[in-house]
Amino acid sequence: MTSLLHNAKQLLETAAGSVEAGLDTGDWTVFIGPEGGLQMIAGAEQALASLTADRGARAAWRISRQSGTVRVEGLAGTDHCVLESKPKSATLRRLVSDVRLYELAA
Repeated sequence: MTSLLHNAKQLLETAAGSVEAGLDTGDWTVFIGPEGGLQMIAGAEQALASLTADRGARAAWRISRQSGTVRVEGLAGTDHCVLESKPKSATLRRLVSDVRLYELAA
């Protein structure tokens, strides 16, 4: 597993945990700068490729949340990844259908 994907997975797990805990931490962009330092920007709406180029970053990840879904997009050079975590309620709905297994008659 590449470091881009490994870090995206860790960011996804952390962000999904905050959503499950009821925390609204907003959207973030995380960069590894040209010197190796970590930088974070809250709410940046510019395209990830543009932000990465503007900052001279080695790698970048955008963490966004919408309706309980957490999405992490990662970019490092020509490598790109996207990971999503659906809310647990959506997973439960997929597993348990709306079809009635029985009906009681009066």
